Amino acid sequence: MTGRRLLHVAFSDDWEACGRFGEYDVATRRTLVDDTGHVHATTASGLAAVLRDVYGDATEALVLVVVDEDALAAQGIPVRWEPDGTGAPSPRIGGPLPMDRDTAVAVLEIERGPGGWAAPELAGLDVREAAPPLSPAGS
Repeated sequence: MTGRRLLHVAFSDDWEACGRFGEYDVATRRTLVDDTGHVHATTASGLAAVLRDVYGDATEALVLVVVDEDALAAQGIPVRWEPDGTGAPSPRIGGPLPMDRDTAVAVLEIERGPGGWAAPELAGLDVREAAPPLSPAGS
């Protein structure tokens, strides 16, 4: 299944540990889906801010999961767009993330350089560049 895709940053150890159960239940750094009700995600244009602001001081290995929105929808998992800390729309995956190949289409290592975490190349992965246009309230 192909379609629009989102990004989720995960600690490599968390991603691997969840693989035994077939679903990833970590919302974001040190937070579970049970506590938030969703998995935090981002777009290509938001990735640098997530790597800097959320994971900038992390020393553990990170991976970038490319998530197919159509596969989520086929499994009844909604994606909501809610304001982040800056007020910009940010994607929220409405439940644990299935770790099958249709949903998690790629898992890429994130390298740490002298300037911090560096986003891997996303060419050819059909990742959303930015949030979709939001409808005005009440329409």
